[in-house]
Amino acid sequence: MKIFLDCDGVLFNLAQSIADWFEIENYTPKMINRWDSFLEITNLPEKQFYSSIATPDFWENLEFYPEAENLISELLHITSNITLLTTPARGCAGYRQNLIRKKLPHFYRKGKYLIGPDKAACANQDTILIDDYFINTERFQRKGGYSILYPQYWNKWWNIDDPQTKIQWTLSKIEIFNKIMKK
Repeated sequence: MKIFLDCDGVLFNLAQSIADWFEIENYTPKMINRWDSFLEITNLPEKQFYSSIATPDFWENLEFYPEAENLISELLHITSNITLLTTPARGCAGYRQNLIRKKLPHFYRKGKYLIGPDKAACANQDTILIDDYFINTERFQRKGGYSILYPQYWNKWWNIDDPQTKIQWTLSKIEIFNKIMKK
């Protein structure tokens, strides 16, 4: 079993970082009820939004979700075969690599990260993707892998918002998939 672990929306709180970057007053996580809500809360056209955050100051300083380090620790109890699998904004891949080097040095030193747009290219019958974006999880499954849609306000598991419950829910799905893979 190999686990691929998404970064934005699973480990790093991109939504809060965007709210802080654009100084959005009265921001709450529930304002992000779709992945494309960022354009609405910033009131910017797509091109302007992405050019505004295409800077190392933004991407290299994302903060962890409260449960992120515990999630990684729990996953490492299951398997050491974990690779970060992330798709940063266009033109920002180097910034993502610097973020991983800075905040997830274990993954960086061991070369346990992949940066690119096609997460489904990593799918096979022995892989699990943990991602917050349903399109990524669906594509991964269609290519033969298993996937777990990590609970966030912008996906169908929006009602699971307790950090520890998110972790336990994710671990229970991995346990099910692991049993299937061993058959």
